[in-house]
Parts: sequence; C-alpha cells; structure tokens
Amino acid sequence: MDRRVLLIAMGAAAAGGSALADSRAGYDDPDMVYRALRLQPATPLRLAGGVIDVVFADGAPGLDRNLVLTWVRRSAVAISTYFGRYPVTRHGLLVIAEPGARVGHATTFGYAGSASRIHVGVSADDAAFARDWVLVHEMTHTALPDLPRRALWLQEGNAVYVEPIAQAQAGHLPVEDVWRQSVRGMPTGEPGPGDEGMDGTTAHGRLYWGGATFWLLAEVAIHDQSRGRRTLREALRAVNRTSGGNSARWSPEQLMRVGDLATGTQALSSLYARFAHSRVETDLPALFRRLGVMVRPDGGVAFDDGAPLAALRRSITQA
Repeated sequence: MDRRVLLIAMGAAAAGGSALADSRAGYDDPDMVYRALRLQPATPLRLAGGVIDVVFADGAPGLDRNLVLTWVRRSAVAISTYFGRYPVTRHGLLVIAEPGARVGHATTFGYAGSASRIHVGVSADDAAFARDWVLVHEMTHTALPDLPRRALWLQEGNAVYVEPIAQAQAGHLPVEDVWRQSVRGMPTGEPGPGDEGMDGTTAHGRLYWGGATFWLLAEVAIHDQSRGRRTLREALRAVNRTSGGNSARWSPEQLMRVGDLATGTQALSSLYARFAHSRVETDLPALFRRLGVMVRPDGGVAFDDGAPLAALRRSITQA
C-alpha cells in the first residue's frame, strides 16, 4: 500500500482477535508503555551511538522474534546512515503483536526517555518488513528535540521527509521512489481556503506533507545561501547532537538557530518565520523542475541531470 494512504491510516488499530486486542488496549496509555519497557524483558540491540531495548509486549505471542529483530536493526541502519550514528543513546521499543500481516501504527514519546510503541501483525513476513517505512519514521522522531504542539508540523514533516531519504542512503529504497512520493504527496500539503500560517495547523495533509515541503525548501535554501557548501543533513545532525534527541524540549526558534549556526546561514530561521505565521504557497512544479525531477506519463519519475539543482538532488540521497 502507498505510504501516503498509510499515513492517513496511522492511529487506526487493526480489528479482530480478542486476546491480542485485549493486550493492545493496555498500551494506549503512554505511561503503560514506559512501565512495560521498564519491567518486561528486553533484547538490547547495540549500535554505533546507542542501544535499542526491544521489548515484546506480554511476550508478543505469534511473532517471529528473529524477523522482528532483523527488521529493527535494518531500520536502525537507515536512520544511522542519515544522522551519522543512532540518534539517541537509549531507545525503548515496545513491539505489540496484533492480527494481520503488516506493520501497523506506531507512536514515539520523549517525556520520560526516548520510547516507541509499534504494532506488528503476527503473519508479517520478510516482504512485509522490507516494505515497511513506519519504524524508520518513528526513529526519525527520536532525533530532534520535542517541540510545542503548535509546531507538530515541523516534527511530522521532518519524519516524512527524512525517512525515505535515509532508506535510499542505506540502499533500502530506490531513489526514484523518494522523489515519486514527494511529487505525489507534497501537493496535498499546500494551504487550502482559509488556511494561514503552519503553526497550530491540524489539517492532516499540511501536518505531514506541508511539513515535508518546508524541509525540502530548507534543503534548497541552505544550498543556495552556502553556495553548495552546506546541507540540511549537517543542520539536522547538529540539532541532534546538541539536543540529545526527543527527550529535550526546545522551541522551534531554538532548533532553527542551532541548524543555522551549523550551516553558517539564516536559511532555517527565515523560512520558519514565513511558514509559521503566514500563508505560503509553493510552486511545486517549478521546484521539481529546478531539481530535475520529471513526472512520466505512467506516474513514475525520471531525472534531468542538466537541471540547475540536479547536483543537489543527487547529493540528497547519497550516503
């Protein structure tokens, strides 16, 4: 299923299986997630920069643990490739078994340490885990400090933007898929009638894809202002190292200042001031033309390496 559809479905639980449903219900409360991570047996996965403590909720009956652990490590490799190391020193991951054959919805918390819960179908196989994007999306959330609710679009947009890039950098996703998703998804994040600034928005498309557009524009702005010498990835790595990840609480202005300091630009601060407080419409077709991303008649994408920002486009998905 297209990840754009799955983003809309996130937060909706799978149906069926009363025993498993009863197990899942206990973890709707974030405090119970933290309690399970403290008290239930954990399998630590050690990575450069941190440890993921994988806890199979109530034993997660029916799940193939080896498949799950391989998938978790694979996802961690992708996010570590983007950030240069695992983003947090300790990450608790509660894996909750549910009926079905796919990875389900997930949520990440930071108020009592980096923690995520994720639902996994007991019939999920290698192919289902290879297709998954949800876990890397959640791991991306651990990398940045927690922001006020008004700036949720920055956090969700960042995870939507970074996840496929990290997957491509790790060799887990074709580069064409990264840009195909952006071409299809970003128009759904454009402001509608009556929409103003992004701060405080609750519209789903704006939270996810409007936020992702902001980060792509930040990529271009940093490139332009630094004359190609600095990247958004450098800014986000600096934010991650300075904050320590999502257990820290920052303002969006602080995040932008730290990112700008790392790149020697004002790209993030000026762009945030525009997006947060006023209506911004982006000429997405023109932006993709500058990057050399062309839509084929079949809905796929092709690349124009003679485009003005073709070199930037190539660098974004390079490890």
